[in-house]
Amino acid sequence: MKNILVAGGTGLVGSTLVSLLKEKGHAVSVLSRNPKGEGQFFWNPSEGKIDESILKEVQVLINLSGAGIADKRWSTARKEELHQSRIGTNTFLFQKAIEMPNLEHFITSSGINAYGFEDPEKCFVEEDFFGNDYISQLVKDWEESADLFQGVCKVAKIRTAVVLAKEGGALQKMLPTVKFGIGSHLGTGDQTMCWIHAEDLARLFMHVIDFQLEGAYNALAGTSSNLEFTKSLAEVLHKPFWFPAVPAFVMHLLFGEMSIILLKGLKASNVKIKSTGFEFQYTDLKAALKSVV
Repeated sequence: MKNILVAGGTGLVGSTLVSLLKEKGHAVSVLSRNPKGEGQFFWNPSEGKIDESILKEVQVLINLSGAGIADKRWSTARKEELHQSRIGTNTFLFQKAIEMPNLEHFITSSGINAYGFEDPEKCFVEEDFFGNDYISQLVKDWEESADLFQGVCKVAKIRTAVVLAKEGGALQKMLPTVKFGIGSHLGTGDQTMCWIHAEDLARLFMHVIDFQLEGAYNALAGTSSNLEFTKSLAEVLHKPFWFPAVPAFVMHLLFGEMSIILLKGLKASNVKIKSTGFEFQYTDLKAALKSVV
């Protein structure tokens, strides 16, 4: 049993992970700006505040914090928010590491969009270089802030794909149009989407803890084109799929620079995490979709 502290433990991935950790017998505490109930403790990293009473016993520290990448247009203010919610929280937690004498392992969420979109046919592995676009460089900075912990404990970085969950995330934003029978793919529809079921992602974090893994790991169970993904979602919901594609120029008008993550795709390998003995439960897209919608 480990004493585990989770930042961002009430979010999309965090709530599933916290439940699993408790089920396995770990002592779990959650950092929240609005703590509610037993096991939740206050923090506000932007103001440098945290309930220090819980730090001394922490053995595993997990940071899942991060404002939604696709929630708003990438204005200058929004980019700063994305940066602070990731790099800022990692840096703040590192500053508090001196108060965690038992800390063995730091695990941070990261992004599968680390490699850029210049080569859509290449299947990227963890050793490949970061891309040069904004989102790739954000991931680079994100992981470098996690590496601050390397002088203190083991560090793992989980490069997460699109998470399929019953609540929240990219899938829930797609559901309304598909449910009304007006779902359509974006641009050419050929762009690759990497995806992972929320339960598999929680199990992957557990696996990293159990085997004390270090380094970066691609967290994806499968890939599909945007067209295949949207069409599969329509089939699972027994809805028609006949609307024409949303043109790329419309996406640019609506979302500006952020449209790159909607219109461009990349392929990535999950061989590294599987080589450690991890097995995905949801590898079929339609089965994964059915379980959450």
